[in-house]
Amino acid sequence: MSYVPQFPTEPQPGTAYNPSGAPPPGQAPPTGAPPQEPAVPYPPGYGPGPTLPEPQVAPQSSYGAYPPPPLQQYYPPNPQLVLPTLQYMGLVVPNPHAPPLPYGVAKVPGYDPAPDAESVRKATKGFGTNDELLIKTLTKIGILQMDALADYYVTKYGKRLVDLLDSETSSYFGMGIHALATGPLAWDIELLHKALDGVGTNEDLLTEILLGRTNEDVYRLTVGYKSKYGVDLAVKIKGDLSGKTEKLYLIALNANRPPDTAPVDQVAVNKDIDVLFEASQKRNDKDEMAFFDIILTRSNPHLSAVIDGYGKKYRSLTKVVKATFSGHTRDSLLYVVEGVKPKRDGKGIWRDAKLIDKAMVGFGTRDNELVWRIVRAHWDPRRMAAIKEAYHRRTRKILEDRVGKETSGSYKKLMLALIEGHVKG
Repeated sequence: MSYVPQFPTEPQPGTAYNPSGAPPPGQAPPTGAPPQEPAVPYPPGYGPGPTLPEPQVAPQSSYGAYPPPPLQQYYPPNPQLVLPTLQYMGLVVPNPHAPPLPYGVAKVPGYDPAPDAESVRKATKGFGTNDELLIKTLTKIGILQMDALADYYVTKYGKRLVDLLDSETSSYFGMGIHALATGPLAWDIELLHKALDGVGTNEDLLTEILLGRTNEDVYRLTVGYKSKYGVDLAVKIKGDLSGKTEKLYLIALNANRPPDTAPVDQVAVNKDIDVLFEASQKRNDKDEMAFFDIILTRSNPHLSAVIDGYGKKYRSLTKVVKATFSGHTRDSLLYVVEGVKPKRDGKGIWRDAKLIDKAMVGFGTRDNELVWRIVRAHWDPRRMAAIKEAYHRRTRKILEDRVGKETSGSYKKLMLALIEGHVKG
């Protein structure tokens, strides 16, 4: 119950007016907690009721025996408690909500963005763009350095780095340059929007951004999407998709998967194996949901144990998924299963090498897919090196040679620079 201020009243006949609130001579002062209900009537025009105006607070000296309650102050989050970086996809990336650093403090110790900013300005100044200088400048620096360069550029020249680069580049080369300047988290948020925007939905892109991710990654994507586009990601997916595909992605958004560090419970693994087998035999909508539940909500080590145990007890779970589902639902479930297969590396390296190859197989190159897969892989140099090795083992071809034959011009030079990996860190 809130404290109600006590307004002074006129002295009763036979009593002395005591504006100070002190007790009369010979009487003890009041003790205990302040009364929770008013000891005197409200002044005319005031009183309880939702339609009445709030009473005007009298000066402190008029509160009688008790001082007024202290004001409830709002203290915003301490900027010093907001870390400048966070984890995303296992990478250290800039925190978009971090406050500016104090004047004179380097955003990335040991990195001076001034020379790179001058190189970018030189490459984009005048008639035409020096694509080779842009590639040389932007592919050699890491995620945090790019963020420091972007901050420096807008401070120095009054224009956002990504806006400048967008105005100076185009096509698939421009798409790759834009991705580099945007960074992993912000670009994945843009890719989500691209997958859901316009006529039709790009389920392949949606799958690669959302599925098989940690709870933290999904949280950062949903919060970032709402912040940038003003709509809940789940609401957008529900409006664009339907049926099994809609259910699949909504389950993935709300999976709350156990961490991969949690110990694997073999009893739970065996139960999941039997549930999947029963569901594969019945093949109705209710039992198909069992596949969604197990494949999308279990930790990677748990799911890997399920895949291994299922193959030993029955047959390949990959073949079961292919026989049970079709279309985008099948492809999405296979994306997760192939990402944790113990037969391969259990980390999706072999799967990602396969998807890069898929972008170049057949008539014509799926350039959008090639760009987003190579750019997203290059941000983790060790993963890119592993993908290159897996690609060679799978196809007996060198990834740089294959990409070089499928691309041309500045687009080709950018892709090769990202694959070769000259990032300082």
